[in-house]
Amino acid sequence: MIATREQLIHMLTEAAEIEHNLLCSYLYAVFSMKRSGEPGLSEEQSEAVERWRKTILKISLEEMAHLACVNNLLIAIGGAPHFDRANFPVPPGYHPADVVVRLTPFDEATLDHFIFLERPEGMEMKDGEGFEGSGAERATTVGGLTPSAEDYPTVGALYDSISHGFRTLGARLGEAYLIDPAGRSQLDSEAVRLPNIAKVTDVATALSAIEQIKEEGEGSTSGGVDSHFDRFQAIKSEWAQLKAVDPKFRAAWPAAHDPVMRKPLDRSARVWITEPAAARHVDLANAVYGTMLSVLSQAFGEADPAEQRLLMRLSVELMEASASVSTALARMPASADHPGVNAGMTFAVPRNAAYRPLRTRARHIFLERVEQLREGAEHVLSGETAEKALRRLQNAAELLDGSRDPN
Repeated sequence: MIATREQLIHMLTEAAEIEHNLLCSYLYAVFSMKRSGEPGLSEEQSEAVERWRKTILKISLEEMAHLACVNNLLIAIGGAPHFDRANFPVPPGYHPADVVVRLTPFDEATLDHFIFLERPEGMEMKDGEGFEGSGAERATTVGGLTPSAEDYPTVGALYDSISHGFRTLGARLGEAYLIDPAGRSQLDSEAVRLPNIAKVTDVATALSAIEQIKEEGEGSTSGGVDSHFDRFQAIKSEWAQLKAVDPKFRAAWPAAHDPVMRKPLDRSARVWITEPAAARHVDLANAVYGTMLSVLSQAFGEADPAEQRLLMRLSVELMEASASVSTALARMPASADHPGVNAGMTFAVPRNAAYRPLRTRARHIFLERVEQLREGAEHVLSGETAEKALRRLQNAAELLDGSRDPN
C-alpha cells in the first residue's frame, strides 16, 4: 500500500524500469526479424513478417511514450527522471516472480511471452516456454519507513497501486503540495514527438496518464482492439496459419538468447559475444545507447522548451544510429563456442548513464562524446550499416554544434 511520497517515487521508479525493459525486449525482437529480400522467406511470409516488424516497432514506440509518461509522473511529485535499470537478463526477484525480462529473438516462445506480459488483469495463461517465473515472493518482515518493492500479478496491477497512491496522497497532502502545478521540467508530445504524452499538473492528469498506459497494453481491461495484447494475439493467429502451410517457417535470424558483452561471472546460460567483429559492433551499439540515455536524462531536467526539443531530437538520432548497428548484430556470428547462434545488442547500461552535465557545458560534453562515437563507427562499420549509422551520428553532431535546425 502506497502511503508516502517516498513509496510512490519508489514504485514509479520500478514502473520506469519495467517500461524500459519491455521496450528493450521488443526492440531486440525487432532487430532479429528478417527483412524483405533476406533468405528463408517466401513472398507471403516476407509480407507477413514485415507487417509484424512494423507492428512491434510501433508498440516499442508506445513503450517509449509510456516511459516518458512515467518520468513525468516522477518529476511531478519531486522525483528525478529514471533511465537506469538492471542489465539483462534481469535477475529473479528484481521484479515480481511473474515478470521475467530477457533478450530473445523473435520466435513463438518470445511472442507468447510478450502476450503474457501484456495480458489483461484477471486473465489466466501460461508464459512462453523458457520464461517461467521464479515463484519467489518479494516480502519484508515489517512495513516501515524504508520504501520497498511490492508484489503484483500484472503490470496493470502495479499501475492500479500507483493510481491509488496518487488519490490517497493527493487527498491527504493536497494536490498542489503533492504535484507541481506548473509541470516544470516535464516533456509533452510536442517535445518528444510521440503521441499521448501530457504534463502532469494535478491528480486528474496523473490518473489520466496512468490510464492511457493501461489502455494501450499494460494489463488493459477495456478489450480495446488496438491494445498491445490484441496486436500480439493477432500476430500469433497469423503465424499459426503460415506455419500450418510451412512447418519450417522461421521469422527471424538465430540471434542469441541472453547475450552479454563481458564474460559472465556465474554459470547461467548466457551467450558471451567473442567473435571480434560482433564484439566491436556490440560495444559501439551499447556506447551509442548509453549516450542516448544521458541525453534523455538531461532533457527531462531542462527548463527551456527549445533546448528540450533539441535534446529529444538528438536522442532520436542516437537511437536510430544504435538501431542500425543492432540490426547488423543479429546477422553476425556471436561466438565460436555457440555455432549457429548470431549476436545481438545487449543494452548494457553504464554506471554513469544518468549523469547530467551543467547546462552551460552539456552541449560541449555531448558533442565530444558524439564525435568519439562517430570516429569509432568509422573504424568498426562498413556498407549499408556504416552509411545509416554515420549519417545519424553526423546529424547528432550538427544539432549540438548548431549547424542543424532541431525543428
